[in-house]
Amino acid sequence: MKLLSTANGRHKEPPSYLDALGYIKNHWQGSLPLRISIWVNGLFAAVIVAVLTTYAVDQIYQSDLSEKAWLAATLAAFGLSIAVSVWAIIGIWRSATRHQAEAGTMKSALVARLFASLGVLGLVAHLSQTPSPILENALVVGGIYPFGVPAELSVNGRTLHIDGSITAEVAEQFKELIGKHPEVIQVSLTSLGGSIDAAVKISSIIKKRNLSTVAVGECSSACTLIFLSSKVRAFDVDASLGFHSPSGGVYGDDVVVNGGSLEMRLAYADAGLSEPFADKVFGTPSNSMWQPTDDILIKEGAVNLFTKARIRQDHEQSIHSFNETKPLKIDEFMSVVSAKRDDINLTYTYVISAEKDEIDWASMSKQAAYDADALICGDAVSNLMVKSGATYSYLYLDKNGRKIGAATVGKCRS
Repeated sequence: MKLLSTANGRHKEPPSYLDALGYIKNHWQGSLPLRISIWVNGLFAAVIVAVLTTYAVDQIYQSDLSEKAWLAATLAAFGLSIAVSVWAIIGIWRSATRHQAEAGTMKSALVARLFASLGVLGLVAHLSQTPSPILENALVVGGIYPFGVPAELSVNGRTLHIDGSITAEVAEQFKELIGKHPEVIQVSLTSLGGSIDAAVKISSIIKKRNLSTVAVGECSSACTLIFLSSKVRAFDVDASLGFHSPSGGVYGDDVVVNGGSLEMRLAYADAGLSEPFADKVFGTPSNSMWQPTDDILIKEGAVNLFTKARIRQDHEQSIHSFNETKPLKIDEFMSVVSAKRDDINLTYTYVISAEKDEIDWASMSKQAAYDADALICGDAVSNLMVKSGATYSYLYLDKNGRKIGAATVGKCRS
């Protein structure tokens, strides 16, 4: 290494910060001039961190790397960002301390420490703006499931069933599985929710394939986006939908909340849901759950079909409820004495306290048909039951048990 001459004839080596490794070491120890530490190294570190935590991480996420390579590259980018930031911040702080001790002034040192503090805040801000799917996938590949254990996917006949949490891994599995089973026409859902981004990916495939959806049990949070993505949306046994405002994902950042809100608004509008309904959802805290009644969901158009299993369940519940209060007296001449189910057909039996030949069924039948239609078709749930294939019959007997006539509702005009 070349030596420099001094006034007294002695020689010394040039400052070691001219050497790359020595430069890095000198900054870390606070040996560099304060202006170099702040305006050269500080700004350089800020640019490096910004590039690594935004552009580089996004490019890695979009690449075709294997899961292990993807995780390693992502962690390396974040690790290098943190290392560069710590190096810059500690070096500036130490240089400020040295400068204050040698120059005896506090102004420059305070400015430097403020710059270092802003560097800490900048690092946190960059990390917090990292897209949620990137962080989620990194956690999942590392064996950590922020939304719970990923759902199990299975194909039964022409139905693909999703049972469990909606994650990025599930979205990829869904894409792969649906590609292997072109015969699938329906997606059934049992899920408490998960990632909005993953739900949107699954929803796009459902729309493209024009698949129908059916909720089996509870379908809440992100699961509702998948359910609403189809044109035919059915309820099966014990089905319910649960809604709430979007949370900030794994790290609670506003970027995720705003993105989730937009995706949800678009999904609701595409499904034909009203603005008041959407406002109710966004008014429900993310740590709570709103489960609209079937009546509300049907009137909103969120649900437009019942499965046969659901119709049978509903009929059984109606029979059970009736049996707890039977016989039900309508007036002084008429009572409802029984209710029974035949597959998806429900029949109520009325008894009129008169002889058959004493009853004018010809004139009475019109009123009976009108009353039956108003009772069934005027109720949102039973109306949809009829549209889904159910029938409701009202059998009239005289006081001796002889059949007088019947009124049946098998179609609702509205």
